Amino acid sequence: MRLLALTAAALLAIASGAPGGPRTASPSPSPPPAGRPCALRATPGVAMSEGFPDRSQNGHGREFAPSTGVVRALTLLIDFPDAKAPHSARERYGEFFPAVPQWYARASYGRLEYRSTPVLRWIRMPRPFSAYGIGRGYGWDAHTAMMRDLLRAADHGIDFRGYDLVNVLVTPNAGPPADESVLSVTWTGASAATTDDGARLDKVSLIYGHDQSGARVLSHENGHDFGLPDLYAADDFPRTDALAGQWDTMSLDWGMQGDLLAWHKWRLGWLDDRQIGCLTARGTRTFTLRPVEVPGGRKAVILPYSRTRALVLEARAALGDDRNACRTGVLAYRVRTDVDSGQGPVTVLDAHPRTSACDYSSAAFNSLNDAPFTAGEGAADRATGLSFTVLGRTAAGDWRIRVTRRR
Repeated sequence: MRLLALTAAALLAIASGAPGGPRTASPSPSPPPAGRPCALRATPGVAMSEGFPDRSQNGHGREFAPSTGVVRALTLLIDFPDAKAPHSARERYGEFFPAVPQWYARASYGRLEYRSTPVLRWIRMPRPFSAYGIGRGYGWDAHTAMMRDLLRAADHGIDFRGYDLVNVLVTPNAGPPADESVLSVTWTGASAATTDDGARLDKVSLIYGHDQSGARVLSHENGHDFGLPDLYAADDFPRTDALAGQWDTMSLDWGMQGDLLAWHKWRLGWLDDRQIGCLTARGTRTFTLRPVEVPGGRKAVILPYSRTRALVLEARAALGDDRNACRTGVLAYRVRTDVDSGQGPVTVLDAHPRTSACDYSSAAFNSLNDAPFTAGEGAADRATGLSFTVLGRTAAGDWRIRVTRRR
């Protein structure tokens, strides 16, 4: 069943984001601050830009939820007159909790404490599921109608105040099975409805069906609540295998490598600046990288080559949220802050482009499973003047790399 599910190319065209009019992206975002030259700034007008915002956009009343400290989620469960829940609310809730808080605790090195407050009963929506027009990539109008009906059904008995985000776990028999179409979605940045006491439903993740990625589908969707983009190809899903592959839950959330990239962890405040090697001047330097999956040590080397682009090097190991990783070594990827979510803001460099690995992990999308560079391997780019070589591994399991910048 897993293989059959993964053969559906349309499977993970998961809509994410908020409504809005046409966007005009700035071709020249502001430069990073002098003290953080590798913290590329977000490009204005780009959906969930991979850059750092000029001003904090995270927190109460902001576009995204806070990604450090205590994050409070209200978790509701809904069913419909034409799709009544076949199982208990507690059973559905148990598909995601405590797995999601545990995933975030490991990924954030304890810097994000995820607290879910569940309402452990099914909230019956006033209209049948078929009335909302929910389908793959459904729009803002359908979402607004559902959220307003949700408040009518639940507002008088539930206090929505004081939460950073809202999870809505939909009865899995509403809509098509996940191996036919995935409907899970996150809306952030605009409020679909407001409660009588002023709480805004402006950061909402909805989970449909029984997804083959299990609890990680909610980790992925909540990643959007924190401002992370989709790394898969939203308009040409088969091309995903040439983008970020299975190396980040924001790409393929069923992937063998279930953690987040170091770039994302830095953006979310889970890594300190001192854990990032930043090379902006010409020359050659040697760095030691500790795997992303374990606390402490230097986690990445970043080499920016424009205001919107950078090369990132990090070490990956089969530990923690990556315990099922296919290959280990030094992962290299390019980040672009001027590319919309779902259009390829991250591209992994493949150290072994003629081969794939661990093909049993899915029916496709395996070509980047063996992307990490190991001892003696490296890459050079004449256009940017950047190159690197992996020197080897230390007795402690860290990786030594030599990095050169020629201009």
